[in-house]
Amino acid sequence: MSNIWELDEEMEAKAGWCFVPERPLAACDVMLAQKIALETDEAAVIALANRVSPRLPSRPRTGRRAY
Repeated sequence: MSNIWELDEEMEAKAGWCFVPERPLAACDVMLAQKIALETDEAAVIALANRVSPRLPSRPRTGRRAY
């Protein structure tokens, strides 16, 4: 689940990170577990996570919306 995107100063994706809990969980619980893990010990999570290229075609577009 590569839904973690590290952004640069211009808010463009610099790197993607893929990591999931050991046990199967619902998507919303996975995201909550990822959030808690990153807030608790970001360095340890990044050390375990798989790096994903931000240039993949499946990457969600990042952009600013004009409101």
